[in-house]
Amino acid sequence: MLDLESLFKLSYGVYILSSKKDSKLNGCIVNTVFQLSPEPLMAAVSVNRQCLTHEYITDSRVFAVSILSEEAPMSFIGKFGFRSGREIDKFEQINFKIGQTGSPIVLDNTVGFIEAEVAQSIDVVTHTLFIAKIVACKTLDGGKEPMTYAYYRDIKHGRTPKTAATYIREKPAAKLKEGITNMKKYKCLMCGYIYDPDVGDPENDVEAGTAFEDLPDDWVCPECGAGKDEFEPVED
Repeated sequence: MLDLESLFKLSYGVYILSSKKDSKLNGCIVNTVFQLSPEPLMAAVSVNRQCLTHEYITDSRVFAVSILSEEAPMSFIGKFGFRSGREIDKFEQINFKIGQTGSPIVLDNTVGFIEAEVAQSIDVVTHTLFIAKIVACKTLDGGKEPMTYAYYRDIKHGRTPKTAATYIREKPAAKLKEGITNMKKYKCLMCGYIYDPDVGDPENDVEAGTAFEDLPDDWVCPECGAGKDEFEPVED
């Protein structure tokens, strides 16, 4: 028996993993980062092979991990977790610095960072486990609490990107007959999720047949947690 929900009991953090390729920079949200040993000081991170950041780490053999604080807004997390660096510059209008490895270190909404040089890569089917030597680490704001994955899920009601190591495929929601509501669909600008009134959002107690305009003001995107103001109508 596989009770996949039990895997959510494992403890994780929420981080921005970043790297470089030539003069280009990119980053993504990961939650599987852990220290391996104190001497030598080693760490590991699991990264989906489809992610652009994976390509950058494979090329440069370096990365930085910026540790997110609990105060990090969902729109900020969504930019790194649900958008692709192939489509946008994730570091545009982001406060960051270049570390000693050349990787970008995020300074907004973070409590600290580590930088590392890859020593070994292990293929894990859909992901790669990068094992690396830590060459720099620093606390940026000791007054803030680092965000745990449980806090992200249970308090901020965040969702898991499909590229994450902890992603579990959800069962599709039942849909009413096509066109029964004849109401406009809306698209999340952060992650591309489509709110369809014919389906509603049953997981969050929004019944099928509910117009986007009638959603509660505190309703958020079920994929990335973006607010209603981050949606736009889908043109027919």
